[in-house]
Amino acid sequence: MDTIKSYKCPCCGAPIKFDASVQSLRCESCKNEFSPDTLEQMSSAYESTKESKFNWDEYIPREYGAEESGNIAVYSCPSCAAEITGDDSLGATVCPYCGNSTIIKGKFEGSFKPDYVIPFKLERKKAIAKFMENASKKKFIPKEFKDESKLEEIVGMYVPFWTFDCDADADIIYSGRKTKTWLDANYTYTRTDFYKLFRSGKVGFANVPVDGSKKADDNYMEAIEPFDYSEAVNFSSAYLSGYLADKYDVSAVECIDRANERIKHSMEEMLRDTTYGYEMVTTDNSSVKFDNGKIRYALLPVWWLNIKYKDKMYKFAMNGQTGKSVGNYPAAWSKIIGYFSCWYGILTAAALIIWNIFMN
Repeated sequence: MDTIKSYKCPCCGAPIKFDASVQSLRCESCKNEFSPDTLEQMSSAYESTKESKFNWDEYIPREYGAEESGNIAVYSCPSCAAEITGDDSLGATVCPYCGNSTIIKGKFEGSFKPDYVIPFKLERKKAIAKFMENASKKKFIPKEFKDESKLEEIVGMYVPFWTFDCDADADIIYSGRKTKTWLDANYTYTRTDFYKLFRSGKVGFANVPVDGSKKADDNYMEAIEPFDYSEAVNFSSAYLSGYLADKYDVSAVECIDRANERIKHSMEEMLRDTTYGYEMVTTDNSSVKFDNGKIRYALLPVWWLNIKYKDKMYKFAMNGQTGKSVGNYPAAWSKIIGYFSCWYGILTAAALIIWNIFMN
């Protein structure tokens, strides 16, 4: 004999029983009714969303050839200990991470070769102009942030990223809510209905990036996304000419959790967008399974600028392909005080004129 299954209401969790008069399962607590088929479907959905599974192929790194490595040098920063690579003929530069101007050049000892690179599209002059354009929109920034000699210290560097491709299959249960309000001569009424929503879908992901450098702030790197991967090309050391390139110090395996999180979140957001007509939709349970997972090592173009103001370093990053930037600007109190003093003077003068008009 089959084991008798105990059912609970998907909406409130109270026990539900079969009501012969309506041929449905009925919850005495919230008064919702469910057909046996619907309840079986919901039960199966909850079972399927218990666990997510991620299947990634192991990344096999490539080595630089002897001819390629001969054109590359290592540049070490004694201030922040950053070790970056670049063209062997690169002239004087500053550390893109901390702004230190003393960079020590050394011999390139070999490293893992990237699979592809997105070349810089925004040249130095345009990057500086873009920074000036952004700075001009800030009313109270100090003059140091518009000093051309400071802006000339902007450094172009290829930042290491791991990119992830996969086919994702998701089963997700959401909670939805609808509220209706009406009134009569005496009262205002509000009715709130709660729903369980099940969504399932398959999506192919390509080039989901995760920053592979400990020195590069992950929040900054995600803020300047997206990059256009249609412009990616097979790596050649020729693209390093005139630029620096960081070497990854966060392995592909260490980045997998972040990639899983980004893909899972994207799946939940995409399927949530199919739930129309609800005031609020939240995720209850989700199961995302990945297949055909591939990992690649890429270098992506970033302009870095460090500006010191009152013993604090302010860091800015700009997408070297699109010009999208991120950074925090300080406020100069002298400019704030001057601005409001000016308006105070104008308003005071206007008030005196109005007073004289009405008094005379």
